[in-house]
Amino acid sequence: MTNHPNRNWRSRWVVDLEAATAIHQIGLVVRFAPAEDEPGTYDGEVIAGLEALAGMDGQALARLMREAGDIYMEARHGRH
Repeated sequence: MTNHPNRNWRSRWVVDLEAATAIHQIGLVVRFAPAEDEPGTYDGEVIAGLEALAGMDGQALARLMREAGDIYMEARHGRH
């Protein structure tokens, strides 16, 4: 059985709940803030590491942002 390249994606992220950030090993930092239009949801914004995204296609960028949101919410809910 071969390993899927994204199988252990959680190990590539570190969450800092005090700073409300998710940090990827490539240097991407996403900060989260409560969404103003939907209570209980959060918006993510890239605050550092844009250079790491250079040349990345839209699908890969969407995956990274989805991972950031998933790992942040897991940490907030104590499931990390």
